[in-house]
Amino acid sequence: MSLQPFTKNFADNSTEAGFQFTFFCDSCRDGYKTKFIESKTYKKKGLFKMLGNAVNIVGQMTGHTGLGANLERGADAISARFTGMSPEWHKEHEVAFELAQNEAKEHFHRCPKCKKYVCEADWNEQEGLCVDDAP
Repeated sequence: MSLQPFTKNFADNSTEAGFQFTFFCDSCRDGYKTKFIESKTYKKKGLFKMLGNAVNIVGQMTGHTGLGANLERGADAISARFTGMSPEWHKEHEVAFELAQNEAKEHFHRCPKCKKYVCEADWNEQEGLCVDDAP
């Protein structure tokens, strides 16, 4: 599913670790970068990897290397399903995009005449229009 921004142009700065977007003014192309939203699936992936490493260390310390290795492989198998961009990540991405748009909309004005979303610098408060449409 493609993301539909409220402005004509945006940048998706998201990574596996989380989500962030930049929305650009339809007039001057100045941008507003939203807050970073950490991915829950990425956090889970790190937790499973850390659990597998901890079990392996305990197994080595107690002389049960077979047990530690088997449990680590099991944890790695669970962690592997989060490698790349999983369906869960994509769902998070869509939700984060909606949240980011709501955040960014507070920094733009929608011109009632031309329907552009413009930044504060391109907004004529007295006329209630973008500077392109203001007399």
